[in-house]
Amino acid sequence: MLKLVNGCLLVLLALLLRKLCWCLRWLWCYRRGREAPAPIPFLPRQTGRVFEEHLDKKREED
Repeated sequence: MLKLVNGCLLVLLALLLRKLCWCLRWLWCYRRGREAPAPIPFLPRQTGRVFEEHLDKKREED
């Protein structure tokens, strides 16, 4: 049981580090005036389609 919890925490840590690296890269590009990298989802296989649809819907309402 403890190995399973440690494994899950390790996967969570890896996902958080991946997102942190992207955030730092985005900040680096923003501060230097370069093109920002494409956004990445928290989970690797998500496409971000739901978020983009939400933004499009919000723009249409405005």
